[in-house]
Amino acid sequence: MLIVSTEQCKSGTFHMKPDKLDTKLDGYKIRTFENIPPRGCFDKCIRRPRCHSYNYNRHVLRCELNSKPKWIFADDFQSEVGFSYVEVDHYRGDPMYDTCLGNSCKSGEICENIKDGGVVCVKDQELQEICEDVTADLTEELPEDCKKLRKRTCKTGVYTIYPPMLENGTEVLCNMANGGWTVIQRRINGMENFKRTWVEYENGFGELQNEFWLGNKYLNLLTSNGSYKLRVELVDINGNMYYAEYSTFAVGDAESRYTVTVNGYSGNADLGKHTKMKTLNNEKERQEPDCSTCVPGMSQADTPMLLQA
Repeated sequence: MLIVSTEQCKSGTFHMKPDKLDTKLDGYKIRTFENIPPRGCFDKCIRRPRCHSYNYNRHVLRCELNSKPKWIFADDFQSEVGFSYVEVDHYRGDPMYDTCLGNSCKSGEICENIKDGGVVCVKDQELQEICEDVTADLTEELPEDCKKLRKRTCKTGVYTIYPPMLENGTEVLCNMANGGWTVIQRRINGMENFKRTWVEYENGFGELQNEFWLGNKYLNLLTSNGSYKLRVELVDINGNMYYAEYSTFAVGDAESRYTVTVNGYSGNADLGKHTKMKTLNNEKERQEPDCSTCVPGMSQADTPMLLQA
């Protein structure tokens, strides 16, 4: 819990329960402040409409403001001792927390306290989303996967990639954290029906912005042109995050009935006993495909499967 004195908060002692301890959100920073107290960091965020959350380091008094990700993946959060991660949207509109409530500023301005106890609107300058390791080269060949696409952008989102033998490309969800991953499955809330036919699993289904399966034929095209690894991320019913990573992952063609090759496990989610990686070989299995991430005690809250070369 972050606590500041009554001198820093007109409404009394300021108590803030972090959403995550010794953790920070990585890749969405819009502004950084140094030598700032906890309440000051909270104020800097809640007074900026774009600020969804902040990372605060209590040891060095460092404040990092974050924009709101469209998609949050487990590896967007980095373990770092001293940092606390706090989301502020649910505090907006509460005068105890939003001390500038009612003092509306123009677009591009933010509310700041001044020494006499009043407030003033000042022009704000936010950092653009930058990836220092991105070296855009638009003369390169069309990207075959999200890892190659990351040479052009570091922003997670939906993009078109061009696997071999797919001239017009296909849209995929790219998670640009940790080098760029192509998301092949995502389950969030159970709204999408994953009990599908052979043809539907072959071609893919769902919506990239929500829940989906990319499609067996696309997995074959992706993994037949180089070495790929698979990462599965899971969240249990208590919100704890787990992952399993396989150093080798490949999917055969339709003639092989999309045979899966997977090995080289590492991680903290014991999927070895539970993950069913096989093709659909008989009529019953065609109508009732296997669940690829059925692990006892796991929820469907944001459980993606990701590929990286």
